[in-house]
Formats: sequence, structure tokens, C-alpha cells
Amino acid sequence: MDDIPIIMADATGLIRYWSEGCVQAFGHSQQAAIGQPLDLIVPPPFRRAHWAGFRRAMISSKADAENKPGPFPAMNAKGDVIAVSGTLTLLRRSDGTAMGAMVIFG
Repeated sequence: MDDIPIIMADATGLIRYWSEGCVQAFGHSQQAAIGQPLDLIVPPPFRRAHWAGFRRAMISSKADAENKPGPFPAMNAKGDVIAVSGTLTLLRRSDGTAMGAMVIFG
């Protein structure tokens, strides 16, 4: 399963898990990615909308795109913008409040 690109970020948008599949898909090592903001792979033209949606999801514990496979614009280590298919899942505490997000690509 480690070859599947999986990213987990905390409620502030810092990358906390970066699978080996992400190394292959995006070109950043685990050491370079973990602890970095999601801007590492969110292309600049999409950042404003991404962060607005991310903050909304962390506050409301809801995301319109959750569990709906779809394309995500992403940026690889070379700076190329690519479209990758993925599924967003919010990570929740036992009381249902959001504590982060995960995207499984592929």
C-alpha cells in the first residue's frame, strides 16, 4: 500500500504523512515533504481557493468534495502542474470534529 500516493495533513495544513507513492508521483522525498504546508503540491493559482476550502472544512468538519473521487490540480517537484485523481477524506476525532485531511490518489 505504500506505493499508493497518500497524503495526510493536520488541521493547519502541514503534511504529516507522505507515502512512498507520493515520492514517485510528486518527486519530493518524505524528508522534504513532511512538516511542509500543502502549498508544496498546490499550484499557486489554486492556493487561495484551496486554503479557503481547507479552513472551512476544518471549522465545519464538512467538505463538499469529501469521498467524491475527482481530479486535483497538483504541482510536482519540477513545478509542472499535473491533474491527479484522488479522494479526499476528512480525519475526525471521536466527537466528529475535523483534525486534518487525507487524500488517496490513484
